[in-house]
Amino acid sequence: MSIKVRCFSLFLAVCGQAYALDHASHPMQQTAGSGGLKCPSRDFSKFIQAFSENKDVQIKFTKYPLKEQVLDLNAEPEPKPVMRTLRRDQISFPVMPGEADRKKWNLIFRIDEIKSNRAKVNVMSDDSDSFVVDYFFVLDSCWYLKRMEDSSFVIRDDL
Repeated sequence: MSIKVRCFSLFLAVCGQAYALDHASHPMQQTAGSGGLKCPSRDFSKFIQAFSENKDVQIKFTKYPLKEQVLDLNAEPEPKPVMRTLRRDQISFPVMPGEADRKKWNLIFRIDEIKSNRAKVNVMSDDSDSFVVDYFFVLDSCWYLKRMEDSSFVIRDDL
């Protein structure tokens, strides 16, 4: 595992100190400016730019519970995908790195697919398959993150 991937994983863990409450069981506490967020754009190219750069936008425009597929690298005889369903309070934001972090960690950001009501974004390391995450969005009143597939070869403590 490269040092870049370890550092990026640490970055995501540190950034994840801000947790949002599950609105189904508790009233949501608004962070400054997050309560009145409007849809950044129904044009996915504009939406994804705002989504990737703003943690509050990520929190508001994620469908809960969020589906997350990760690789269990400890599975025998080989790694296997594991699907998890995450409540809002189980998600560490930001879930998608912004442009400055992508440059810092040499990550490639690519919109793989845009259809009338769904889109897919891929973020991966430019030098290996050590960091690969696909983000799946659906269009409702706005675009929402519906599912993530993390195919990174990074040992996870939470499986």
